[in-house]
Amino acid sequence: MTEQTYHADTMENVLGDVKFDLGRDAVILRTRSYRKGGFLGLIGGKAMWEITACAASELVENDEPGRYISENPLECDIQAAADKPKRTARPVREAHAVDALAQMANSSPAGGVSAAHLAGEVAELKQMVSTLISQDGADQRPENGALGEFYSELIAQDVDQAIAAELIEGLQMDLTGRQRSDESLVRTELCNRIAGMIETVDPAVEPSKNSGHCRVIALIGPTGVGKTTTIAKLAANFKLRQGLRVGMITIDTYRVAAVDQLQTYAEIVEVPLRTVLTPSELRQAVYALRGMDVVLIDTTGRSQNDLLRLSQLRSFLDAADADEIHVVVSAASNPRCIKGILDRFAPLGANRLLVTKMDEAVTYGAVVDMARANVGPMAYVTSGQEVPDDIAPACADDIAQKIAGVREHA
Repeated sequence: MTEQTYHADTMENVLGDVKFDLGRDAVILRTRSYRKGGFLGLIGGKAMWEITACAASELVENDEPGRYISENPLECDIQAAADKPKRTARPVREAHAVDALAQMANSSPAGGVSAAHLAGEVAELKQMVSTLISQDGADQRPENGALGEFYSELIAQDVDQAIAAELIEGLQMDLTGRQRSDESLVRTELCNRIAGMIETVDPAVEPSKNSGHCRVIALIGPTGVGKTTTIAKLAANFKLRQGLRVGMITIDTYRVAAVDQLQTYAEIVEVPLRTVLTPSELRQAVYALRGMDVVLIDTTGRSQNDLLRLSQLRSFLDAADADEIHVVVSAASNPRCIKGILDRFAPLGANRLLVTKMDEAVTYGAVVDMARANVGPMAYVTSGQEVPDDIAPACADDIAQKIAGVREHA
């Protein structure tokens, strides 16, 4: 039987190395903890773990396949823990450990082992059990594990704590000890998992010109997020780059400057613009522009706390019967406000997400919260004031790289 010995700074890491080399059926023969460095290995230094193991195929024929029958009941418990995910592993119970040690102390030493030697083994196992008990629970916290630095980076990026914990725990479960020590690999895997949380949609799919269907798109959201400028960017891209027939409607008559600004854009791009005051007028305007390929509707910015104004906005959206209703949210918004914004605007029929001001954001973790708010897939992101530039289809990989710091650490 070929024995192999592994060392690591945590039991979790050394078990991961054993499974990586010998497979999940590896048999643990011996375990011990010790201190590396310090004075005579007793004072100071670094706590280390050692496991001696062999492959299941190395066992003698009389042994049960895939199982090692040890005289030490604690070794059986450790082997069982090695085969279970950390999330569901049973914690070490002090009573069980004490009973096991008592059985060892009261039994006759096999093979003429001296009582002093057995007492030393018992003392060593007591220390191991004490360490496991003290670490039980505390090491389960993401910030205390081997990936704690990555958890801290996610929190610093304003990723929600529950989402950050979910990501880190997933990495702890799925990566071996050696893989977790590779920063580049961990960062890439983290990036992939963040990207998987962000649903996007390709907005470049053109409506069928032969069907006679006009694609109606409305933008809604709080004040100051850049809806009017974004409408102009969309109009210019649809008209100049995709060659579509475009019409624009605004109901934002509360701000004269907004109407003048949109009128200027409409004249530059050479698209018709209609201004409406009531839901009935909006319905008529959409009907009048039915020959267009795309009709873009700019709405008045509403506070998510103004329920009366939101109700009025709902009546306009019902009249428009839009194909797409994009909730526009600024990436530079306070993360605490974003949830309230989405909670209030989503019930108005929203089915798309549009994130603006990516260039002004200090952190990007809140974008993950937006994507998981059940508003709909993310369609566009904007990153500046230039028309028709500074707008692009949303890319989950690009956003995830900003959050995970892939480019910064490349």
